[in-house]
Amino acid sequence: MWSWFAVCCSGLLHISAAYRGPRWQFYLFKPLTIAMLMAIVGTHISASHYAQWVFVALLFSVVGDVFLMLPKDRFVQGLTSFLLAHLVYIFAFWAQFDGHMVWWLPAMLSGLGIIVFLLLLPNLGQLALPVAVYIAVITQMVWAAGEYWLNTHSPAAALALAGAICFMVSDTVLAFVRFKGEFRPAQAMVMSSYFFAQALISASVVIAQGG
Repeated sequence: MWSWFAVCCSGLLHISAAYRGPRWQFYLFKPLTIAMLMAIVGTHISASHYAQWVFVALLFSVVGDVFLMLPKDRFVQGLTSFLLAHLVYIFAFWAQFDGHMVWWLPAMLSGLGIIVFLLLLPNLGQLALPVAVYIAVITQMVWAAGEYWLNTHSPAAALALAGAICFMVSDTVLAFVRFKGEFRPAQAMVMSSYFFAQALISASVVIAQGG
């Protein structure tokens, strides 16, 4: 319980620093929050392949966080790191699936992804293809988590699906901020949904192991 409380406090300190400073607090608590989740998931690594994959995805996420925080623009490197994190999450979720797929879930998610891409397209320029690939991958991640839940209806799968959806929300808001323009609540929206997403997926590991 105390470890989850520490994660919550760390995330709140980062979000607060984004608006009020100091800068050292902003730079410290974003990767530290994910590192704490890695420590929580790490206690289950020896007992679960699912935990191992989630741990690796969190590691890629920390790298992406660092790239996106650097004063000099490292957006493409950050995008690549999170793309790898999503691919690992996809593998982790599909590895839990053993049943029949539904047609409506990928159709619905693909439609949403296309709408988001078309809204962003006028502002993407040379990043149109990388962003399209990224949208396709995160859509696939939510689909994988959705199939995991539809197949098992387990608490762990429900947490994984909720986390994947929060991740999609976070990345969508971030994309609109990046390509359409900043607005004051954006940082809080992006980071709260991001931390919540990572925490929910990490919690799915703990619940899956009965911890």
